[in-house]
Amino acid sequence: MPPESQNLRNELAFHYYTDATDFLARFDFLIEEYSKTMRFKCFVDLLMGFECILKSHIFLSSTKESMVEIYKNDIRKSGHKLSNLADEAKFLSPDIYQRIKVELGQYDILIRYSIDGYANFIPSYLLSKDNKFNFSNTLTNTTWLTEKRNLLEGMINSTSIEFQREWSMDFPELVADEQELMEFFESVKIIK
Repeated sequence: MPPESQNLRNELAFHYYTDATDFLARFDFLIEEYSKTMRFKCFVDLLMGFECILKSHIFLSSTKESMVEIYKNDIRKSGHKLSNLADEAKFLSPDIYQRIKVELGQYDILIRYSIDGYANFIPSYLLSKDNKFNFSNTLTNTTWLTEKRNLLEGMINSTSIEFQREWSMDFPELVADEQELMEFFESVKIIK
C-alpha cells in the first residue's frame, strides 16, 4: 500500500470537525427548550462536540504517518473520555486541553439517558442523598454552560482555517482519495 496522503489526514479531521460543528448547532438550537432531561441532552451534545473537535485535533497534530495507527492507538483507545483525548491532542495551546481535562474530564456521555442524568445530577431529597454532580452549579447555571459552549466554539473556529483550501477537481485524484478513504474504513473496521 502506498504511503497515506495528507488528503486522508485532512479528510478524517474534517469529518470530526463537521460533527463538532453539528453538535454545537444542535446545542444552540435546543438549549432554550428547558426541561431537566433536555438539559442533560444539550450537555451531552456539548460533550460530544468536544470529543469530536479533540479527535479532529489529534489527526491534525499527530506526527505519526499512519492514519490507521492514529485512529486505533490515539482515538479509539481513548474512547469517549475527554481527558484521554485531550492528552493526545496537540493542535492548540496545551492550556486549552488542560482546561478541558479539569473542567469537563469527569463527565461522561452516558448521562445522555434521563435515568443516568437524574442519578448523577439530581439529589434525592427523600433520602437526603447527594449526587455526583451539582445540577444547580452546572446544567442550570447559564454562565457555566455558556463558558463551556464558548470554549467549544473557539476550538471549532481555531480549526476552521485547516479546511479552507482549494479542492481538486481532478477526477483521477478524487477517485484515488476516495479509494484511500475506503481502504482506511476497511482497515479500522468502520466498514465490516
